[in-house]
Amino acid sequence: MSSLAPQVRKHLAADALFGLVRHGFARIPAYHSNAGEISLSDALMAALAMFSLKSPSLLAYDKQRAEGNLSTIYGIERVPCDT
Repeated sequence: MSSLAPQVRKHLAADALFGLVRHGFARIPAYHSNAGEISLSDALMAALAMFSLKSPSLLAYDKQRAEGNLSTIYGIERVPCDT
């Protein structure tokens, strides 16, 4: 009797799900005219990251932002900050 390995569902991995969310956010029209500012999809992904990481405070979330984890995990190009 041979054992079969279960099929890998790559579309259910976190990277794929975050990609789908980012693609959905990119389809929302941005009505601001500032070309050098943070994109709407980056701002929305940062909000998703803040709630999904469940940081105990905004200061803890800002520390993760400074360490670069948000751009690695969530694909955020320019992370919003308070300055």
